[in-house]
Amino acid sequence: MKKFARSSQILALVGLSLAACTTPQPVVPPPSSPPAEPVATQDKPQEAAPPSEDPSFRKAPPPSGPVMPFIAPKIEEARLSNGLRVLYVMRREMPVVAMNIVVDRGAEQEKTPGLTSTMASMLLAGTKSRSAIKLSEELGALGVRYGAWADHDGVGVTATALRDKAADMVSILADVVLNPAFDKVELERERARRLTAILQQADQPYALLQNAITERLYPIGHPYRVPLIGTEAAVKALSPSDLARHHQALFRPEHATVTIAGDIDKAAALALVEKSFSAWKGKATKASALKVPPAVGKGEKRVFVVDRPGATQSYVAVTLVGVPRKNPDFDALMVMNTLLGGQFSSRLNLNLREKHAYTYGARSSFDMRHGSGPFTAGGAIMTPATAKAVKEIFAEIERLRQENVPAEDLDAAKANLVRQLPARFETAGETAGTLAALAVHALPLDELATRPSRISKITAEDVKRVAEKYLRPDQMRVIVVGDAAVVEKELAALDLGGVEVRRAPAKKEAPKGPTGRPKVTLGR
Repeated sequence: MKKFARSSQILALVGLSLAACTTPQPVVPPPSSPPAEPVATQDKPQEAAPPSEDPSFRKAPPPSGPVMPFIAPKIEEARLSNGLRVLYVMRREMPVVAMNIVVDRGAEQEKTPGLTSTMASMLLAGTKSRSAIKLSEELGALGVRYGAWADHDGVGVTATALRDKAADMVSILADVVLNPAFDKVELERERARRLTAILQQADQPYALLQNAITERLYPIGHPYRVPLIGTEAAVKALSPSDLARHHQALFRPEHATVTIAGDIDKAAALALVEKSFSAWKGKATKASALKVPPAVGKGEKRVFVVDRPGATQSYVAVTLVGVPRKNPDFDALMVMNTLLGGQFSSRLNLNLREKHAYTYGARSSFDMRHGSGPFTAGGAIMTPATAKAVKEIFAEIERLRQENVPAEDLDAAKANLVRQLPARFETAGETAGTLAALAVHALPLDELATRPSRISKITAEDVKRVAEKYLRPDQMRVIVVGDAAVVEKELAALDLGGVEVRRAPAKKEAPKGPTGRPKVTLGR
């Protein structure tokens, strides 16, 4: 082993000696990059010099295109032997059929606050042959979009489905309207949702404002005084038998109208309605008359503040009792309100938003019902500017009462109203809803078809006349939801009458149980 190790060492030394005597290999540099290919150069295109500006270019906007005339669809009418009215419009654009079932009786006929809207919501909570879950599953399987609504003037159920599902949709909706279960368990679910929503209003300035408006405009016992959703005490007391009696009083064939719009022939539509509703019985009843609210008395307080300490905005409404929907001055009032606060370029918005930056938006509106709903003008105002905004609102109202509007402003307002009409018939669902509104207010079927002609005849003198007649500053009340410590003194300085302040309702803990909004839409 020693001999073998010694031999290995000798061989290693000899190898190292030979390596040292060997001529080293020359170092070869890496290949240089090949010369770049010549690139064809192209001159950068010269940008065209801007045309010299014509000084008159910005003086006037370019002319608009021709105004497209509004052509209302043909509305056809039929009536079943039991008195049920049917309104129909053909719409072939999409393979869908929309349907409304409405009655021309609403919350104005109730004795218990919230009874009508609760009843409407419970229509979707099951029938005598279908549980709430089964009803939802059947409508869902058909792909039906459905809902219910209630307001002061009426109650309705709406649905839209594909054309080949229309027969099943009509059959199920007839069951919903004619055979509601008003199940006790489902009522408890609805009650819990509704009570939660009522309690949440204590933290919602807009809800506080609306409730304060109706409380100040309408006397105790008037159906317009209480909110559609009801009051806590009234909702707690509702029973299934209350709902059943109210449903029986409102839902009678001679009170009702079925509206259908979509891709279905008139004969086929009437056959579906006849099959599902011909057995419906019940005689019409006379609707309860609405009392006219009393006028504001001399020396009566006219400014009311719902105190929300620390509020950064005041929710403001200058309000009075308005007019019914069937007022003969309806068209002139719509033009007048468009000028005052019915569009973005209205006088209120240009004043309070654009000129003074008091608000993000100011509006006015007439809530026209079977009776005289409220007129309101206002918006959400920065707290320090509350009294200033109220002063400007009265100034704009007075300007309409004292001056004829310029022809350009009048024409723009009238055009705005006419341009809104096509949207009323944009889809089958909107068409059926428009027919329902005509039915609830007992308006002629050509109401919308003739509106452009009627609006075109409104003059500046008409606008001034209705402003003087219906916008009476001495009958207006001012409602403010905001920080009384900041706004009360300045509101009093406006000399509109005494200022009354009350605390916003205290927040309460919501009841245990289902949460979320009631299933019914409050209003159409």
